[in-house]
Amino acid sequence: MGKKTPKNAVVCSFHFQDEDFIISQTKHSPRLRRLKVNVIPLLNLPKRKLDKVIDTPTKEKIRKRSERAQKRSKFVGGLFGASNELDQTQEQTSSDFEELANELIDEAKVQISNKEQILTFDKCIQVDPLYRPPGFKSTIMDLIRNDTDILAFTGIPTLLKFKKIVEVGELIVLRLNYNTEFALDVHHRILLTLIKLKLNISYKCLCVLFSISKSTCSNYFYNTIDLLYLILKPLIIWPSKNSIENNIPRCFINFMSTRVIVDGTETAIETPKCLACRIRTYSFYKGRHTIKFMVGISPNGLITFVSDVFGGKASDKHIFETGGILNMCEIGDSVMADKGFLIEESCTNAGVKLIRPPFLRKNKQLSLNDGVANTEIAKARVHIERAIQRIKIYHIFKNKMPWKCICKIDKIVYIVCGITNISNPIIGNDGF
Repeated sequence: MGKKTPKNAVVCSFHFQDEDFIISQTKHSPRLRRLKVNVIPLLNLPKRKLDKVIDTPTKEKIRKRSERAQKRSKFVGGLFGASNELDQTQEQTSSDFEELANELIDEAKVQISNKEQILTFDKCIQVDPLYRPPGFKSTIMDLIRNDTDILAFTGIPTLLKFKKIVEVGELIVLRLNYNTEFALDVHHRILLTLIKLKLNISYKCLCVLFSISKSTCSNYFYNTIDLLYLILKPLIIWPSKNSIENNIPRCFINFMSTRVIVDGTETAIETPKCLACRIRTYSFYKGRHTIKFMVGISPNGLITFVSDVFGGKASDKHIFETGGILNMCEIGDSVMADKGFLIEESCTNAGVKLIRPPFLRKNKQLSLNDGVANTEIAKARVHIERAIQRIKIYHIFKNKMPWKCICKIDKIVYIVCGITNISNPIIGNDGF
């Protein structure tokens, strides 16, 4: 507890305002003043350390800047007249602006009222272009109007080719005699499936675009994969030897006997729950779980062979020998492959020549002949890389593929390769 204030204690009046005092009304002591009750000293108080304002360098710059601004304003006032004249000019400008704004607002009101009258008068005879009848459902197909749009969403180069695919699909569905009623017609189901393959957007986004539920979207995708497989698989054709020789590009002049160029590609997948599936799909080359398949193209860039899909553990040699591509070649044909395809013995037994870049082996560098051969083979082999690049444009192969898609992966590969064959040629006319 603090000490009690003595009765005779006094306080300096220097710290109080005049309103804080009661003036004495007695005749004997006219100068005597008494403080009012509960009055607090407010004037001339000593500053505590906590109350002191410390001028930081930033505050000092701000203070000096404000002082310079005040000096400039006084200087400008002296040049252009008194400050009251500037104030009058500003007030005049403000009033002119208000008058102009009011005039524009009045004109806008008149135009709006006239427009409302016109719309009311012509309501019975004009047609609103945005009008939709009751029950109408807009889909993404209403926004696809040209070849560029259909290419961006589906990978199919033109609207005409997309319509041809839809017509074939409708004929197949008609012959199958489906008894199930679908919320979407064949046209929109094919579009939905191709958008999923090309862009790999979620089913939640697709259900918004097509005005159906998420589960229905998923069911339509997997069912339409079977339909598109029937439509596009015939586009993977093994051409005759005469057809290849008649359409040989210039980069294959030194490899006229080439029947097919092969290469493999891998795609990451979700980690399987089954231990056996994990063993089969783990790729030591990629360091994750993948699926692998092999693609073969003719010298003119057309995809002519698609292997089955294997787990990432399978080697290129195993995929090549299991695919049966040597059974399709004739004696004297050549197969062009990368260094990873160790298939010399298999090709020799089938009477097929293997064209492959030379190995360095124990040499420090390639010989002159091997270096020239390596360059020529690389110029010809680059087209299989371009074909695989077009396949990988479909985002279904870019991200981790869901395990649920693995049951349809063989058909998905055929669908994408079929669309690649009806796209623009890999080798232009100037390459022949």
